[in-house]
Amino acid sequence: MPYTVITHSGKAHIDEVLAIAALAVHRGEFPSEIQRMNSNEAAEFVAAGNVPPNCWVIDCGLKYNPDHRLFDHHQDRELPSAALMIFDHLFPELKGTDLHGYFKLVSKVDTQGARSLADSVIVGESRDYWSFSQQLLVRIFEEDPLSIINLVSRGLSEKIVFEGAKKAASEWAEFPGRLVEEEIEGIKALAYTEHPPIEIFDGLHGIDRNIIEECGAAVVYGYDKNDSSIRTLYRTDIGHELLDFTRSEAEHTVFSHQGGFLLRFRPTDRNEWRKIVSESIL
Repeated sequence: MPYTVITHSGKAHIDEVLAIAALAVHRGEFPSEIQRMNSNEAAEFVAAGNVPPNCWVIDCGLKYNPDHRLFDHHQDRELPSAALMIFDHLFPELKGTDLHGYFKLVSKVDTQGARSLADSVIVGESRDYWSFSQQLLVRIFEEDPLSIINLVSRGLSEKIVFEGAKKAASEWAEFPGRLVEEEIEGIKALAYTEHPPIEIFDGLHGIDRNIIEECGAAVVYGYDKNDSSIRTLYRTDIGHELLDFTRSEAEHTVFSHQGGFLLRFRPTDRNEWRKIVSESIL
C-alpha cells in the first residue's frame, strides 16, 4: 500500500535518513513522497489530527505514538531519536545486534551531541574521514530525499541480512574444535581447523573481532573463502606492532601484502604457518 512521509525541513541529519530508510526496508517499498515540512507547521498539523492514515510523521510533529505512525522525540528529552524509535518498533528481533548498537549510537549523538561520545576529544582525522560521506548524504537528502532513501535503504537491507549471517556464523564457531587458540613464541594465535561453509563466511568476518578481543589474538590462521587449499595469515590490530609477514616467506605464496598484515599461501604441511609466524615476529 502506498505511503508518504513527513519530516522536518531545514538542515537534515542522519537520524531521519536512517529512520525513513528503516521504514522503507520494513515495508518493502519506498514512500511515494517525502515532504519536508517546517517543524512548527508539522506540530500544528499533528495536533489538529490532520495526519492521513497512510502517512508517517518522522522526527517532527512533537508527538510519539507508534500506533498512529508518529515518531518524534523533541517534546521529551527522555525519548531516543527517531531512527532508534523506528528501529525498535519495526525490528524487535534485531535487539542487541551490532546494527542495533549503531542505531543507539546515532540516537546518542542526535539527542546529546557528538561530544557525548567517549572518544570525541581525541578523535580528529578519523572523525573527518568517516563524517565526509555522511555529510554528502544528508546534504543531498535536503534536495532529493527519495534518491538518498533509495541508496541507504539498500545498504541497510544488506546489513539486516548480514546480521542473520553473523548469527549463523556465531553458532558455527561455537562448535568445539573449529576455532582453537595457540601461542607461538609469546604470540597468541587463533586458528580455524576447518573451512567454514560459504554461506556464513562473511558472517564470520563480522564476528571475529569479538572473538579476537576475547582471546587476545595477534594473528588469525584462516582459509580463503573460495579455495580451501589456500590458507591465510591475517595480522590483527593486537599484532600491529608485533608481526610483519614480509619478514618471512611461504614456500607456495599466493599473495603477500606489502603492508605485512596479510599472507595467502598453500601450505606444504600443517606446521608451516607456525614457522611463518615465528619468522614474522618483530
